[in-house]
Amino acid sequence: MTPAPWVIGGAALAGVAGAAAFYATVGVRAQWLGRTDWKGRTDTNAVALTFDDGPGPDTDAILDTLGERNLRAAFFVVGQQVERYPSIARRIVAEGHEIGNHSLSHPNFLSQSSARTREQLARTQHIIEDATGVKASLARPPYGVKTPSYFTATRALGLRIVQWSVAGFDWKPLTAERVASHVLRGARPGAIVLLHDADSEGKRNRRATTASIPIIADGVHARGLSVDPLGALLPSSAFGV
Repeated sequence: MTPAPWVIGGAALAGVAGAAAFYATVGVRAQWLGRTDWKGRTDTNAVALTFDDGPGPDTDAILDTLGERNLRAAFFVVGQQVERYPSIARRIVAEGHEIGNHSLSHPNFLSQSSARTREQLARTQHIIEDATGVKASLARPPYGVKTPSYFTATRALGLRIVQWSVAGFDWKPLTAERVASHVLRGARPGAIVLLHDADSEGKRNRRATTASIPIIADGVHARGLSVDPLGALLPSSAFGV
């Protein structure tokens, strides 16, 4: 029996609605649930480096490399990792890098209740401040997944959500050259680069990421761009797109 037209139409609309809801949640550039920054100002002629999932055993080497190049980056830290490596978190701040909230235990927020989402962020705020003396003002959700509860919690805590426009894909088993090539392929004014200084699952070191930094810096400079702090690229308004 052929389904009635309204049944087919209803199924199609449901499919479209489902796809839209999925994109709104996991789409890095999606603004439907709330406003986020996924790219920076283009008038600065600069890119920003950001690192997720630390601090961890490789963060010191990344900080050393950034220091050798006189580069400043943003580190979106996991609360439990800050508890494990408080001295490295303090070093991040002491050396002039920005620090942001990347949740307590790196969950996918689709699986978290509203209360648990708030707890993940609020506890991490306290942990960061206790370890470094700095109150984080930036946040990035694990996997880039945003939910209505995540937006509610970040607003309540005064956190500005920052996603990314370019990824180094360093969560894959890539060489430093391959990580850098992914970044440089998308390096243009206002790019926010996603890299990692630790592994939320503890499966991979970040030596390739560390080695990619000089290649990225040289490639960016060869294009007439600079590597600037994330804050210098973010629009001064409450939110930018």
